[in-house]
Amino acid sequence: MKEHWKVGEVAELAGLTIRTLRYYDQICLFSPSQYTESGHRLYTKADLVRLQPILSLKQMGMSLEEIQLLLSNPEEQTVAEILQTQISASKKR
Repeated sequence: MKEHWKVGEVAELAGLTIRTLRYYDQICLFSPSQYTESGHRLYTKADLVRLQPILSLKQMGMSLEEIQLLLSNPEEQTVAEILQTQISASKKR
C-alpha cells in the first residue's frame, strides 16, 4: 500500500477538486502531514482517515465553519449528538 498520496490523487479518491483541498488547507480545516521540498502536498493514510469525518459532515449539510468548530472542540459534542442535531434539522425542512 502507498505511504503518500499527492493532492490530485486525494482529490480523485475523495471526489473533490484539487482547488477544494487547497482551500481546506488554506482555512486550516484539513492540511497534509507532509510537504515535499518544493512545497507539494503529501497526504498519509492518517490524513485520509481525518478527511472522512469532514466529508461525512459536509454531506450531511454542515457548513465548513460548523465542521471546523466541531473538529476544534471535539469534547463539546459527541458524534451521536451531532448526528441527532442534523437529523432533527433535516426533518424540519
